[in-house]
Amino acid sequence: MKGSARFRIAAAAVLAVATVGAPAVAADFETDLARVTKALQENPSGVLTAARQACLNRRRFALQLYDQGQEARASRRLKTCFALLDIPETAPQAKVVAVKPEDLQAKAARELERALALEPDVANGLEIYRECAACHLPEAWGLHNGSVPQIAAQHRKVIIKQLADIRAGNRENWVMVPYSSAESIGGPQALADVAAYIESLEVSIDNAKGPGVDLELGGRLYADNCVRCHGATGEGDSERLIPRLQAQHYNYLVRQFEWIRDGKRRNADAEMATQIRDFGDRETHAVLDYVSRLTPPEALQAPPGWENPDFQR
Repeated sequence: MKGSARFRIAAAAVLAVATVGAPAVAADFETDLARVTKALQENPSGVLTAARQACLNRRRFALQLYDQGQEARASRRLKTCFALLDIPETAPQAKVVAVKPEDLQAKAARELERALALEPDVANGLEIYRECAACHLPEAWGLHNGSVPQIAAQHRKVIIKQLADIRAGNRENWVMVPYSSAESIGGPQALADVAAYIESLEVSIDNAKGPGVDLELGGRLYADNCVRCHGATGEGDSERLIPRLQAQHYNYLVRQFEWIRDGKRRNADAEMATQIRDFGDRETHAVLDYVSRLTPPEALQAPPGWENPDFQR
């Protein structure tokens, strides 16, 4: 089986949970999930790699079940991780210390600054990305249903910023935390390396588009509200840490837009959140349908049928 096909099968198995945003979880499930995630990161009992991997698989399936509304099964599946990680099912009582949002922002900003100052090692970035490819695919094209975004050719600085935010807790993402943590991939140098590799990949313009029923309105809304930051063709701005939107999957755009508009994404740009807060469903879907049709310059586009040669064995 070719490398790309093998990783697409792996990605399909986890597509329900491999999102850049966090799923909505209830308090009890969230508590258990947070403890399991922390134990996977820190490994306080020193369990073997095989046990941690078994827990990762169970954790992934538990999130799938929860997203499907099967709360009881999800909770039971997640609780098997406590034995695998050798941690007590009942958390010790501890004083709850409120974390200020500005502290999380400052922590992320420090790592961003350190990573940006480093010379990236693209070869090491590829080795790190091999783990990411199980969800994001070897070509970094994501999934058409929008559960996984296309990240190929995304600005290196934007990727580092988002990873630093996730690692600091400034962007909630239960799925990515154990895979992007310093314990898993390394410190700021790892962020610099993997971001440089992702930026080097070519973009698929065969992304999932919107229904195409309100594009005139979408174009007007984009010109009036989005061009100043995201650019006329959705090219973004590396220096201002504004992401490339070109050839992004429609459903992913909708989900992130709604989370930003509704105040559910912690690291959202405040100016954008204010600007779009009065967008209704029609305006939201129209502008994002238009955005889903923006394409990068030909130099960044992958040729038809292209497969990442780094994954061909």
